[in-house]
Amino acid sequence: MSDSKIGRRDAARRALTVLGAVMVAPSALVGCGGEEGGGALTCTDTTGLAAAAVATRESQNYTDSSPNAEQKCSGCRFFTAGQAGHCGTCQVVQGPIHPDGNCSLWAAQS
Repeated sequence: MSDSKIGRRDAARRALTVLGAVMVAPSALVGCGGEEGGGALTCTDTTGLAAAAVATRESQNYTDSSPNAEQKCSGCRFFTAGQAGHCGTCQVVQGPIHPDGNCSLWAAQS
């Protein structure tokens, strides 16, 4: 038999880690999918992002709908698609990214 006791500090640290994950996960997922009931996909929720990340989104003019049909996030080299019906991610703009979105840093896929 092995001695598998953990100290109070380790137990408290583990409990706080789990509690933190439980509290953060729902807010992180809010902007990652369509609304309940089949609504339109939106990827504008910046809950949980650092102020600098939100400022980058704003300064680079991120929008969920590209004004130029040929420059959508789905065609950008920095975009990584999410699961069907969910927001993707970007290497240079943090937070949820809409496949039909656009920002000032758009670069064609090579």
